[in-house]
Amino acid sequence: MPEPMSAVSDIESGARGAAPARSSAAHFLKQNLREYGMLLSLVAIMVFFHVMTDGTLLQPLNLTNLVLQNSYIVIMALGMLLVIVSGHIDLSVGSVSGFIGALAAVLMVEHGWHFVPATVVCLTVGAAIGAAQGWFVAYFKIPSFIVTLAGMLVFKGLALALLQGQSVGPFPLEFQKLSSGFIPDVFQASDLRLTSLLLGVAVAVAMAAIAWRERGNHRRHGMDVEPMALFVARNAA
Repeated sequence: MPEPMSAVSDIESGARGAAPARSSAAHFLKQNLREYGMLLSLVAIMVFFHVMTDGTLLQPLNLTNLVLQNSYIVIMALGMLLVIVSGHIDLSVGSVSGFIGALAAVLMVEHGWHFVPATVVCLTVGAAIGAAQGWFVAYFKIPSFIVTLAGMLVFKGLALALLQGQSVGPFPLEFQKLSSGFIPDVFQASDLRLTSLLLGVAVAVAMAAIAWRERGNHRRHGMDVEPMALFVARNAA
């Protein structure tokens, strides 16, 4: 009798071991629905508008315009991410960004500064503003909501005073090329722009290599990793 019982237990243990293997992808997606839900929603939105615009959405020119028009939002969002993760909020981010932009415009257009020292000065002033507001929050224990609300009003007023309610321009051509310029094609190909294409491929390969190394590190430390098919699909996209 012991041998049949052993065989039955082996079969049951094998079945229990096979079940997680078959459902590993579904289990991983369920456990990480919050992370991949946003990605899937983004893909669905892009597909919808790509169809509704007859393929215009994903055209290179349109993607370039989207990046240029929303670059400042991405920069502010990266800074806001650090603040929100630490449990605080920054209501002054838009006003500070506007004030720093006004300062850069005045330095370059009205005072004739080169864009490099003007950028250094603006980054220094922006860092000092953030450090000052953080100092009030950290050492005086004033809620970040109150500090940044006051900062929002102060720097909005400073931006208006600095510009005197008028637009400033035109900016130097060197500065304009940062957003409207293109990478020169050293290969002088027809319409392929091999330089940009090769740079894009190099960046994609580097990102895939970093993701593969992180996956290997997670496996070595016994951490849960996404199934290979999902990993390949995510990096290919």
